[in-house]
Amino acid sequence: MNVRERLRLLKAAGAARAAAERAASPAAPASQANSGDPTRAPAGAPSALQPASLCPGLEGHLVATEAGPAFRLERRYPLDFRRGPLPLGWPLQLPATVWPLVGRVPPAFDPRRAAFVDTETTGLAGGTGTYAFLVGVGFYQGDEFVVRQYFLRDFPEEEAMLAAIAADLAPCTCLVSFNGKSFDWPLLETRFRLARRRPPLGGLPHLDLLHPARRLWSARLDGCTLQDLERAILGVVRTGDVPGSRIPALYFDYLRSGDASALVQVVEHNRLDILSLASLAGWMGQMAADPLGPTPDGELLCGDDLYHLGRLFEARGQLAEALTCYEAARQRGIAAVSETALLRRLSFAYKRARAHPQAVAIWEQMIASGGLTLFPYIELAKYHEHVTRRYDLAESLTVRALEVVDRRRSLGGAGAQREYQEVQHRLRRLRRKRTGHSS
Repeated sequence: MNVRERLRLLKAAGAARAAAERAASPAAPASQANSGDPTRAPAGAPSALQPASLCPGLEGHLVATEAGPAFRLERRYPLDFRRGPLPLGWPLQLPATVWPLVGRVPPAFDPRRAAFVDTETTGLAGGTGTYAFLVGVGFYQGDEFVVRQYFLRDFPEEEAMLAAIAADLAPCTCLVSFNGKSFDWPLLETRFRLARRRPPLGGLPHLDLLHPARRLWSARLDGCTLQDLERAILGVVRTGDVPGSRIPALYFDYLRSGDASALVQVVEHNRLDILSLASLAGWMGQMAADPLGPTPDGELLCGDDLYHLGRLFEARGQLAEALTCYEAARQRGIAAVSETALLRRLSFAYKRARAHPQAVAIWEQMIASGGLTLFPYIELAKYHEHVTRRYDLAESLTVRALEVVDRRRSLGGAGAQREYQEVQHRLRRLRRKRTGHSS
């Protein structure tokens, strides 16, 4: 959008808003009219609320800030409200130890003081030309989960909106988002800096649920968007939801016309995203807290989910928990993951844990079953070379590995020629080592 078009939209939107406010509000007394804008709070003053409405379905309040009024909608939910199988308050019931396992956050991460953040923007490119015109913030307050949504009625109100958001975030000590580390939060930080305001929550823990979600479910789901996870994991299907790709155009239509009715769906879309963040965080935390127990819907985790949960644990350095998940996946069966991949990961975890007998048993089982998998031969040869010092067995296994690679090479297997050269090099080195040991 060029500068001329943006200025035209600013003028049209500002005129439409002013007309709507004059029509909705009685004339102010002369004493108030001479005292300045009643919705502009002096710096440091507590926020004042004034009822305001954009259209039927978008009734909220104007929040007074030192930068002027900001339009806010609010919904409150009891902690036993459910979006999916778990109540919204479930994250508060989980042990603090689960959150560093779910995401790379420090042990001090506390969902009781977290801000669940989601934005709707004028585009997906980011940068200084992209505005967050709707910012949803969810947080726990007493025995409720509160969702506050700040809507940018026109661009000049951005500083007021940011001031109101900063006030809401001030008590928070951490963030929860979905792809917020890459998009939502950097965009908000940019808007704060452009307004010459210090971004809130700088450097505090940020749990971005997209990353653990991809680790856990991308292999067995067709997509890993928040709505994909709602359907497949939480068992929730939205009806009448506005596609995300249409949202910027709907906002620009509102700026041109002053008619906000089409944005009722957008605000609902954002509100449901915030609720799903809390529900999904609870689900992931429950998985980490009790991998072998029933899931929130009363079922047991499938083998594929256990395998990927094990990989998540292993990445966090929790080998014992990873081994438990891998063994359970082996027992329950896998569909989206190959047995070879599972056994490879399980044997390497045992190897890292220095549980050599268990790792050896897996490699021997894989060799006995035949096939053209190379790694059990190589790993068992390494074991006999470095642990048992049985160089004869190590050499014998390497010769057999060379035969396997030769068959793979004859079938045109990808990378087989490089593997053949590597195994040959290993065999020559072993023979030199064996000869030197014998002499």
